[in-house]
Formats: sequence, structure tokens, C-alpha cells
Amino acid sequence: MRIAVAISVAATMITVALAAPSGAAQGGVTVKNDVTYRTVDGEQLGLDIYQPAKKGKSRPAGVVVHGGGWSQGDKALFAQQGNQLAERGFVAFSINYRLAPAHTYPAAVEDVEAAVEWVRKHAKEYGVDPKRIVALGGSAGAHLVGLLATDGKGSLKTGHRVAAVVSWSGPMDFVSLAPAAATNAGSSFRTFLGCLPDACPDTYAAASPITHVDKTDSPMLIVNSTNELVPQSQADTMKAALDKAGVANQAIILPGSAHSRAYSNQVWDQTVAFFENYLKK
Repeated sequence: MRIAVAISVAATMITVALAAPSGAAQGGVTVKNDVTYRTVDGEQLGLDIYQPAKKGKSRPAGVVVHGGGWSQGDKALFAQQGNQLAERGFVAFSINYRLAPAHTYPAAVEDVEAAVEWVRKHAKEYGVDPKRIVALGGSAGAHLVGLLATDGKGSLKTGHRVAAVVSWSGPMDFVSLAPAAATNAGSSFRTFLGCLPDACPDTYAAASPITHVDKTDSPMLIVNSTNELVPQSQADTMKAALDKAGVANQAIILPGSAHSRAYSNQVWDQTVAFFENYLKK
């Protein structure tokens, strides 16, 4: 497996895109930057909000989660997607979360879940329908939204649960990737999990979205390339698990080696259409 090395290398090559200035309106979108949604261990975690400039009530919300090998990256990486969601009538919330190695699993998971709960709590303030929240993530962020989709049971309209999830290049099964982590000291998910597979096999399982699949989970669109950083097998096995549980899902496998945001434009319409299909009242 080459994911362990590849994601670590990719994370070091991130170029952070700058979000629009707070309060700026671009293409009919109003942006509000650096809103604190959680303070934990003295650290303020922020999010950027992308709203359609035209006021509306009870819009769907999209929580957007950046990648970066769980150890790098920033909410501004998904500024483009935040704007694009707002242009399609969503209120988008692009979030920061605690990063490894200073904060290992489950810190980032707890933060993403807290962000969804914050959006629900502040739904009226931002014109959001608290029963219509979806989540989009790329790479490590796709793994985190994968856990949003599968962690917990029951209604998708309360707590940290979401109506639908889209994963762009999301690792879904750390257990199957454990051999790579065992032999590579620079493994990004070994850093994220904070231990070697032999020392904490239960952690590798617990951190894997595939472990938690059940029939009440969020519908999921899984996108992967055939020859990219995240092996296609991660998408294939996750789809099989969702199929077995009877969870609505769709997989798009693209030819080539594009990873996460690199294929955003190719699958953007399918991403939004998937969300809209599961947001119908």
C-alpha cells in the first residue's frame, strides 16, 4: 500500500487558498470568516460561512471539511467549494479542526461532530433548516465526514447526524491499511491515530467509518480515482458495506490519479445533485 507515504507527502505540498475577506460579497455570496464554533483545551476552533447574498429562510446547510493528512490544512482550502455551494442555494460552513500530532484521534472527529451541532444550534441565525444538513469532505476530511455518516444511530435530523455525505478520496478502513502504517514511521494515519497497529488495533477499527455502518446511516456518495493516493479498494469495500446494510449510496470511480479537490470540477454537479436528492422535504 502506498497511501501512508503518499498522503504524508501530499500534505506537505498543500497551498492554502485565501478565502474572501469577511463580509465580502462575491458572485452573489456573502462570506463571514473566523466564527468560533468551539473552544477546547484553550484552542478556539473557527469556521467560515458562505451565504447566498439574497436573504432566505430555511436553506440547506453544507458542512465542508478540508484535508491535509489530519495534520495540516485549513478551512480556506475549501473556499471555492464553500462559494459554489452558496451559489447553489446552500449556506456553507467550512471548518477547522484540531490537527495531529498534537491532537490524535478522536479529537478531529469530536470537532467535526461539534461543528454540525453548532450549525443546528445557530440555524435560525444563519437562515438554515436544522433538519437539512449535509457534509462534504476531501481526503482526510472525507474520512471525517465518513464518520459523520456512520457514527451513531437513528434520526439524521438531530445531534451531529447529517442528511447525506459526499466523500472525495476518503480512507474508510484503517484496519486494511494497517500493514503500511506498521512499516512507515511517516504514515499520516499512524500519526493521526497516535499508535502502531499492533499496539492499538481497536483504535484502528474504531476510527474506520466502515466499522460503524448500519442501516440508519447517512446516504453517501463515494468518489475515488483508479490510481490515486487513496486506493480504490477503500471506495469499493465501503460501497459493499453500505450495500449490505441497505444504506443508499453511489460510487463514482474516475480514471487516472487525481485526488480529492483535484477532481472537484469533474464531479461538482453530481455532488450537488446527490445532496439535493436527499434534502427533499
